[in-house]
Amino acid sequence: MRWYNVLAYALLTGNSTSLAAAQTPILYGFDGNAAFAVRGSVEGAVARLRDATCQEVFGEFSDRANRPLLTVLASKGMTAQDAFGLLRFVEARDTPPCHAGSTLAFTQPGAPMIRICSLQFRARFAQDRRSAEIVLIHEFLHALGLGENPPSSQEITERLTAKCGNRPRGPP
Repeated sequence: MRWYNVLAYALLTGNSTSLAAAQTPILYGFDGNAAFAVRGSVEGAVARLRDATCQEVFGEFSDRANRPLLTVLASKGMTAQDAFGLLRFVEARDTPPCHAGSTLAFTQPGAPMIRICSLQFRARFAQDRRSAEIVLIHEFLHALGLGENPPSSQEITERLTAKCGNRPRGPP
């Protein structure tokens, strides 16, 4: 559903669906296949973020100022889906982290831009869509301010997989 359809629906019905969560993801520099993989992963990640068990991670992880990410979201007056809807996804396959071959995506704590290593990300999406969605949520936590080491990248991913790995019931 396009953002303007969601806005019209919200205005007509009084539904509080947020505009940010409903918008089409903002993608920069991707070819068609990579854009398809990123867009599909974004949609899946948003569906996972709607799940109450998945939302628990925002109370379990903190930003570099030691504020729980749930507090960070509340201070902005946003839900996880709202904040995720504001992210930008940028093609980064020509960067050194992508040349290493094992990196799928990266960002800096507090930055709302997720850089995607499209060759690796596309392959992961084709092989395991759930894993690609978890990668985007992992990077989203960093965008909210979560640092790394501690917790390790592996620990973050394991906790996300445990909390967000099951596909939520109902429509996305």
